[in-house]
Amino acid sequence: AGYANRLIQVEASAFRGAEPDEDRWDIETPKLGSWSVRATLTPSPEWAIQASYGQIKEPEALHPGEDEHRFTASAHYANGKGLSAMLAYSAKDRVPGETLSAWLAEANWDLNKHNSLFGRFENVANDELFPDHDDPLHDVTFRVSKFQLGYARRIPVGPFELALGGSASLYSKPSLLDAAYGSSPWGYTLFAKLSLGH
Repeated sequence: AGYANRLIQVEASAFRGAEPDEDRWDIETPKLGSWSVRATLTPSPEWAIQASYGQIKEPEALHPGEDEHRFTASAHYANGKGLSAMLAYSAKDRVPGETLSAWLAEANWDLNKHNSLFGRFENVANDELFPDHDDPLHDVTFRVSKFQLGYARRIPVGPFELALGGSASLYSKPSLLDAAYGSSPWGYTLFAKLSLGH
């Protein structure tokens, strides 16, 4: 359910927060034990600011009796001339358990109708890097950062548009993770996307 006008939008929902069981072809019992609310403010055509909160009842089957309270906040900007950006924050409070937080910043710049540059920064607290319960680092929280830069070239192909591009990423992490992830991990992505329209 929700309400919206030109300046503000408010939404609320109730849902089943638990993950499905291993029998993927049946329909889960609709227990609406979880809920969420979100408010979005659009003070101008260029800006959108949102915040949301949710309480999720036992989302993980491997952690029965553990609920989660999740909070997000973000600010989005787009000037209508090819520049867009977003800054976001999230927190996952496990009950019982600690709160894990994350930050995200990203931007996209359309240089012209064919060429785009994009960048992204992520900073995440994660305690699931060592899933083996016998590992001494199992359930230990580490804060990891990722820096990503990329380029995309859009090519008209009849009624379609083909985008070709790639990105490179560098990671920053505690030295305690070197044995498992290397001292200077990095990665790259190559992609092709075909879409209808220009």
